[in-house]
Amino acid sequence: MVDEFEAAEQFGKTRALAAPFIGALILALQQGVVFVWDWGSTSSGALFQVAMWLFFAIMMLLLLLSGGGWFLPKKARVLANDEPTRANRDRAVRIGFVVAIVTCFLVVAVSPFDPLPAQRAAHIVASMGLGTAFVALGIGELFSNG
Repeated sequence: MVDEFEAAEQFGKTRALAAPFIGALILALQQGVVFVWDWGSTSSGALFQVAMWLFFAIMMLLLLLSGGGWFLPKKARVLANDEPTRANRDRAVRIGFVVAIVTCFLVVAVSPFDPLPAQRAAHIVASMGLGTAFVALGIGELFSNG
């Protein structure tokens, strides 16, 4: 049982340190993709980019909602996802949701002046919501863990 407590403790520390960097990575990748991507193309390269981005975004959403630790033993995962961690994750999801909605408002406000393809707008909204949620999760975990 000591090994499971140690594994949960180590995972919690790693998650607290990694989450803000994951959020920053999502936001940085979003900037790179939005400004480099060929949005009107239907080539196989463009379809591959869409598939890879969708896979990445779905994995990040699952990681955010589940708390991670997929490769930990079940008992260690339960210990790592304690009540403060669940509260931090719930707060992060709420922050990510609010940021996504505000981003939607901005996309609608900007669209009469600079129309965006639907795919690009959805990409911006999802990336901003996920990125800020991970940053908020990491900050909450860092404060919780001292």
